Amino acid sequence: MTISNTLDTSCIILAGGEGRRVGGQDKGLVQYKGQALIATVINCIKDQVDDIVISANRNIDTYRNYSHHVIKDSASEYRGPLSGIAASLPYCQHSHVLIVACDMPALPDDLVSRLADAIECNDTAIAIIDGRLQLAMLINKNSRASIQQRLDDKRLKLIQWVESTSYRAVSFDDKAEAFININRLPDLDG
Repeated sequence: MTISNTLDTSCIILAGGEGRRVGGQDKGLVQYKGQALIATVINCIKDQVDDIVISANRNIDTYRNYSHHVIKDSASEYRGPLSGIAASLPYCQHSHVLIVACDMPALPDDLVSRLADAIECNDTAIAIIDGRLQLAMLINKNSRASIQQRLDDKRLKLIQWVESTSYRAVSFDDKAEAFININRLPDLDG
């Protein structure tokens, strides 16, 4: 089933990292161009999805300023983005779920529509730039079981999970600048 528009799509924003490259700060809450980095991501995607779930492991109350659904991993130790996705999927309203990172402040306004065109016969549609998979993908909500199996097997790498699914890479080479990551404090100067 092809998604004909951006409605009927949920979104999980991954904001649960350890912030090692930004001095231990909560990356989603660092200031970028006058607002929290997560706010810039929400501004990019809010017209493309119906509901937004934030996966976070700290500052839960602050993140509730941006979404009613802020989900903390149930694991006692940090296990990466797959764990955040598994914990957040039950709170998504729709069967198609956009997954993006909280440090991508320039995502394109056609992200969901382009990924949706590719997910029809696949479990996952993922953005690719210059041959590199990006942390911007559309998945089926029923992928939770395969994600949980990876976690149970202690195979925690997100991209390896993607590659284990039926996936299609969607080129965004024409919009490569839209997939910048804020990975270090100097990047915040934009």
